[in-house]
Order: sequence, then structure tokens, then C-alpha cells
Amino acid sequence: MALFLSAAIAASALLTGCGSAASGSTAASQEVVTFKMVGNNASALSTEAAKKIAALIEEKSDGTLKPELYLEGQLGDNDEDLCTGLSEGNYEMLINAEMLFNWAVPEWMELFNMAFIFENQQHLQKFWESDIGADLGEQLVEKYGVRAYLNTIALRGPRYLTANKPVYSVSDMAGVKLRTPNNAGVIASWTATDANVTPVAWGELFGALQTGIVNAQENPLANIDQAGLYQVQSYLMQTEHQYTNYFMFFNEAWWQSLSDEHKQIISEAIDEGFTWHNEQVNAEDEAFLESFQEKGMTLITKDEIDIESFKEAIIPQLLEENKDVYPEGAYEQIQALNQ
Repeated sequence: MALFLSAAIAASALLTGCGSAASGSTAASQEVVTFKMVGNNASALSTEAAKKIAALIEEKSDGTLKPELYLEGQLGDNDEDLCTGLSEGNYEMLINAEMLFNWAVPEWMELFNMAFIFENQQHLQKFWESDIGADLGEQLVEKYGVRAYLNTIALRGPRYLTANKPVYSVSDMAGVKLRTPNNAGVIASWTATDANVTPVAWGELFGALQTGIVNAQENPLANIDQAGLYQVQSYLMQTEHQYTNYFMFFNEAWWQSLSDEHKQIISEAIDEGFTWHNEQVNAEDEAFLESFQEKGMTLITKDEIDIESFKEAIIPQLLEENKDVYPEGAYEQIQALNQ
């Protein structure tokens, strides 16, 4: 009897121990992963998209992934500092433009500054989805410990030309006093059109147009609306000469620490959030076009503009001037993606 009781007690203890281990394993699998999602733009659609992505991540993970949001510049409003902070592991996710790629692959990003390098938003997305984009992404990981999510990007509205006279072909650019941002590739592109290119600070642009220091500029429609440039410009040219985007970046060490399930949840949330963002950007641009015309601007549509004349003036010249800067064959590889 004593032996029987001892065996029964031992069996009970063993079963209790197994039950505790199983319970502990379940608890561990439900451990909450808290992380920081960072940005620096309080009013942009990209910030709203990031908030949607955060909500989707928490919902899809049943709360086992918990983003802490610092999307409106709470951790800084300088892109360089934010990118460095992500690389150093001060936070885990960052929504930002191309600065990290400017650091990692400057020769490719110099090429991106050429006007008319991409035909449309889909062309830009195809580039980042391609083997070339994947290779640039791996270079970013190797050099800075940061991974860019490339399956879906947050597309920005294309850049338009505005002026106080109509522009139908590159010949109409001769002598135009054109404001551009202080970017070498952008300046070189428009200098090749025979425009008189004058970099002006963004905050001074309205006044410069109003006083005639410059009489033309180029920007996305959202920027034109934000600065009220329709008040000091008569014509809006649908050149759509440059396309850019935002990325969602991860600190690579943190990304690799996640389970496959959590990686999949985050990926799906970004796909959904950025798809929403891109739909909103395009709808907003359509509304801007209508609004600007109602406010007195004359729209010169893309099919009224000799886009090829711009390409013929800009692209061969910049390819020749930068043959030792751009990666060999890079321009041709980009164009092949749109065929």
C-alpha cells in the first residue's frame, strides 16, 4: 500500500509539473511585443496611414504586438537624426522618405533626381519590387542595419510645373525664372531646358513669385495648395515629371527577432495602410486639379504638352554629365521595367 501511494503521489506530481510547463509555454507564446513607430509629420496623409497600420497590427495580432506612436515629431523633426536613431536601435519602425537610401546607395538616388526618370506611380513601385530594388534594400541592411519594406510603398503625388505663361514644350522654358529646391539633380534637369533656375527656400517661395524674383516653380499639388501658390501663378502644367515615395523602415536586429507570424501580420498591415494612402493621394490630387481651376488657374493637360521634347533635352545631357556617377546601365534597367 505504501508503495502504491508513493507511486500515485509521484504520478500526480509529474502530471502537475507537465500542466505547469504547458501553461507557461502558452503564456510565453502570448507575450506582448511593444515597439516604437516613429515619424515627423503632423499633418501628412502618410502619418494617417501609419496610424492605420499601427491599429491594424494591434488588431491582427490580438494585442500581442503593441505599437507606441511617435509620428508627429515627438522624438525629433530632423530626418537625419531620425534615420540615425533607427539605425542605432533607439526605436523599431520609422516612416520616412529616401534619406537612408541616399546614404546607402547615393549613385542610384542621384539618378532618381533626374526629371522624367519614371513614367508613373506604377513604374516607381515596379522598381522597388524588382530584383534591383531588393539588392538596394540588402545594401541598406548591410551598411546601416535598417530594412526597408518594399512590397508596398507610400506613393506621393507627382510634381507639376506652374508658371505665369503656358508651357507646351521645352522651347517655352527658355528664359523662364524657375524656382527649384536646392538639389543638384533637379537643378541640372531644369537647367537643361534653358530655364533660368533659381533655388529659393520653401518658406520664401510665395513672396518670390509675388515679386517676380521667379515666375515659375515645380512641386506636388499638395504643396502648391498648402502654400497657396495658385494665388500667384496663372498656369498649371501636368508634366508629372518626378515621382517619389515614403517607406516603412525597420531596425533589422528587431525585425529578425520577431516570429514569422508577427512579421506576416506587420507586412499585411503595411500593405493595407499604404494601399489606403495611395488611393487617398490620387483622390486628393484630382480634387486639387478641380479646385485650382475654380480658383482661376489654367490647366495644361499632359496630352497637350510635348513631354518627349523635355526628355530629349534633359535625359541625354544628364546621362553624359553623370556617366561616372550613375551606375552603368541603370537608366536602361529602369526603363525596361516599364515595358
